[in-house]
Amino acid sequence: MKLGSVITLLPPPEGADPLIWRVDKAASLGLTCLGVFVREEWKAPDYLRKVAEHAARKGVELRLGTGGNFYLHGAQARAEIDRVAEQVIHARRHLGTTFSSLAPGPMLTHHRFAAGPPLSERKARLSENLGTLADAVRGEGITLGLENHCDWRGHEVVEIVRGANRTNLMMQIDTGNAFSVFEEPVDCARAMGPWVVSSHLKDVHVTPFATGDMRGSRAVSVPLGQGHVDNVEICRILERESPDPASLTLLIEPFYVPEGVDPLKFLEESVAWGKVHLAEFLN
Repeated sequence: MKLGSVITLLPPPEGADPLIWRVDKAASLGLTCLGVFVREEWKAPDYLRKVAEHAARKGVELRLGTGGNFYLHGAQARAEIDRVAEQVIHARRHLGTTFSSLAPGPMLTHHRFAAGPPLSERKARLSENLGTLADAVRGEGITLGLENHCDWRGHEVVEIVRGANRTNLMMQIDTGNAFSVFEEPVDCARAMGPWVVSSHLKDVHVTPFATGDMRGSRAVSVPLGQGHVDNVEICRILERESPDPASLTLLIEPFYVPEGVDPLKFLEESVAWGKVHLAEFLN
């Protein structure tokens, strides 16, 4: 497995190159993979090729992350699929990324608890649209990974991917997001394990019934090792169940960056914990 980070935990200083600096910083922390997205102002092919070459020299694998509204149907669905496919293929051809995670959305209004059609119909719609997307990018040698994006439980993600039935549609597990749908993260890993080719590694501190100004159940973002996600056991499951554990990326990501917390410090604490407690799994 490869330890890495998402780029949001690596805010570049003013005037620094937005991706080159992040690659350098990741390498300096001993990370071997970096989850990236491509903003409109970063899309120039020459620039992306420069980043790809620099990352290769530094030994940092780049992995794309994107998303879209895959609950649409008809012409709207086709337009959205085409938009996402163009983005993923552009990154493949110029940034060299062969993998992209997928986050269905909008996250605040499209999830298993939201009002709407029966859950079975929603999952079937996702299967259909994600299958079409997988077909659109297969010829470029791209693997997609559907994430449990604070929307579905692990066994439901499995139903969606099985329903699509495409060999290049796999899964990205987010180890902390399980708590947002009232699921034990280890159970999520057991369900998704055989399809997992990438991960967002999170830790979340859970208070079943908080008091004070914010009463009720709470899930708070914390650096790795400071919460209730058993990431060691999850990695043990993934090592045993995932298709290719050696290539599996563990991208450190926060649930959110708490107010007043330095993202880089958050990452450094998580990396230090990961290098010690996940050492048996790392390449």
